[in-house]
Amino acid sequence: MAATLTEVNDYISAIRIAIADYTNKVMLKELLGHTNIFCDRQKVILLSVYLDCINDYFGPFILAGLDDHSYDTNNFFTTDEIMDVMQHINSICKTFYTLDL
Repeated sequence: MAATLTEVNDYISAIRIAIADYTNKVMLKELLGHTNIFCDRQKVILLSVYLDCINDYFGPFILAGLDDHSYDTNNFFTTDEIMDVMQHINSICKTFYTLDL
């Protein structure tokens, strides 16, 4: 069963919050003077790119306000690729947010 417009909006809101929480943790480590945050910074950059990928995948679907599951037609990403991006976000942020695509 494909995700509805509400589920997609809820998912994007949830991962934005998770990414913001992770970024705040990295920022706090830097403010406290930790010097071993290179990998954490790289993960923040990856998370921002992954969020862009998610927005590019679902963007036209959300902007049009469609609830007909048309996000997978005429799209640059395949369903498997976007599921992989979702899994990467979950593994970095230590969350379990998914959509049934």
